[in-house]
Amino acid sequence: MLDPVAWAREVLDWHCLDPDGEVWKRKNPNEYYNWVKKHPGEDILGKSRYHRPYQAKVLRCTSRRKVLRMGRQIGKTELLVIAMLFHLFTKPGVQETEGFRIVVITPYQSQIDLIFNRMDELLRGNAGTQNSVMSRTKSPPCKLVLNNHSMVTGFTAGTKSGGNADSVRGQKANMLVLDEADYLNPGDLDSALSIITNFPDATLWMSSTPKGTRDKFYNACQSKLYKEFHYPSFANPLWGPDLEATFREQLTEIGYKHEVEASFGEQEEGVFQNMYIEAAQFDFEYGALVRNPNWRFMLGVDWNDVKIGTSIACVGFNPIEQLFYFMDKQKVSRDGWNQTAACHKIAQMNQFWQPESIYVDSGGPAGGGTQVEMLKQFGWESLRKKGAGHPDSRLRDIVKPYAFGGSIEIHDLITKQPIKKPAKPFLVENTVRKFEHGVFKYPKSDEIFTKQLIGYIVDHVTVSGLPVYKAADESVGDHDLDAVMLALVAFTLETTDFGKPKFSIDFAFSGKIGEKTETSEEGVPGWVTVKSDKKVDPREENRPSLGRTQGLEENNKSLVTKKDSLPGSNLNNDSIKLWSWPGWERDAPRPKNEASVRRGANGVSVRVARPRRKNI
Repeated sequence: MLDPVAWAREVLDWHCLDPDGEVWKRKNPNEYYNWVKKHPGEDILGKSRYHRPYQAKVLRCTSRRKVLRMGRQIGKTELLVIAMLFHLFTKPGVQETEGFRIVVITPYQSQIDLIFNRMDELLRGNAGTQNSVMSRTKSPPCKLVLNNHSMVTGFTAGTKSGGNADSVRGQKANMLVLDEADYLNPGDLDSALSIITNFPDATLWMSSTPKGTRDKFYNACQSKLYKEFHYPSFANPLWGPDLEATFREQLTEIGYKHEVEASFGEQEEGVFQNMYIEAAQFDFEYGALVRNPNWRFMLGVDWNDVKIGTSIACVGFNPIEQLFYFMDKQKVSRDGWNQTAACHKIAQMNQFWQPESIYVDSGGPAGGGTQVEMLKQFGWESLRKKGAGHPDSRLRDIVKPYAFGGSIEIHDLITKQPIKKPAKPFLVENTVRKFEHGVFKYPKSDEIFTKQLIGYIVDHVTVSGLPVYKAADESVGDHDLDAVMLALVAFTLETTDFGKPKFSIDFAFSGKIGEKTETSEEGVPGWVTVKSDKKVDPREENRPSLGRTQGLEENNKSLVTKKDSLPGSNLNNDSIKLWSWPGWERDAPRPKNEASVRRGANGVSVRVARPRRKNI
């Protein structure tokens, strides 16, 4: 078998090994001498732009299935072009009378154009290779046919439209090339891989800069069926401090890990981080956990269009473990009157799980506003026919609408005052916190729910600063996730201080203006002691008292406090007053009523009628 590196050097004048810089000096003399001028005395070994040993390693690898995980500007597209031209001309494993067929699939047309333009450029560099081209088609699908009947065809997957690479169905190929594979939908890869089913010895090359999702490309990198090549942008011989500073400034920390380090890390626009998703997976199945009367349960319902139907999720809370479990999920397709069937399914789940609340998506084109009223009416009819004790009768109170596009009212945890929040961001952030705190668990076997979590991204941010969410893969959707988020937000709004604040009945006494309050030593809530900031004049402590009893011993106080001993000595006594003594009557206060008072000789009050004015 021919060496692809040697073949590319001899036929295409393409080089990936240039240790002494001779190729660099011949092809780019200005760049070569400028480097030598800026780096006097420095060894040129490994500095040539044409010296990339990792490319030679990839091309010479005999594995039929290769996955290239590489950073930006590392030359992965160049590798794909050289590999395809080598197979087109040498036709390994194909009879001489047959042609070698290659199919290239990328997410976008611009990548197809880039690949075919680079092949044209290399073929035009040699008269022999240029004359070997039979035809070249630029209109989609792009096609290049050689005189030896070999052919390469380029397709776009239609990732944005969710077409699952429908345009490649029915194609046959000896070699399948997937560029930017991590940006292809899983459905695209499934359709693409079906191309090589009739060729057991077909060659498969998959390359991409990772974007953080744990999907088909990630699985291929972890699989033993593929030979993985991982090279960050540092491997580029032109990499230096300037490029490092440029990428550091322009990219986020997560973006730098993806674009430069070629590390999966976390998804740049992903809402749920992969490490928390993996931690939330638990070994149990739906229906395996029976209803525990000590647990608390909530239902979430997401109404969708005709194609998707209605998603219902039950989340249970274990008060002992302080964990939330995704207990059960049901899906009812919407077809004709089957929305009524969805209402009956909700009623059945209500009877079985007996949730405290059922939160229903009431917004969007397929909103459940009408269904909310139907469920409430069903509850009132059950109350009339079956009584208040029947589970169906609870529907009139526990079914509550939740509009994603509206706002909700929560309470500040400190002031207890109501505040409004955008409903959808609050819903999502509430669920994200549950994952970050490690208090949510769901069955590990539910791959659909895992894909929905990984593919839930921030599409864009509005002018007012609100994030807009969407499912990256429309074929997977986010409907089970929406139902779970509704159930989780029901716990927050129905069982915590955010939705049901608890007002304290403790009270406290404040001091005067300017005084500080301190908690009492007893530590009793609501009781304080007052401490004055005013400084006490030390002279006040030695100032003599003006009281009559100052200086008298306790035994001598009876001299002035003896009853009836001196006038005015018992001013606070109710029986004897100063004006009770003879000669002091005129100082007595005026009576409070119309009766007048006369004093006798013995000091006893005599009440007589007050004279009235005669009529004239």
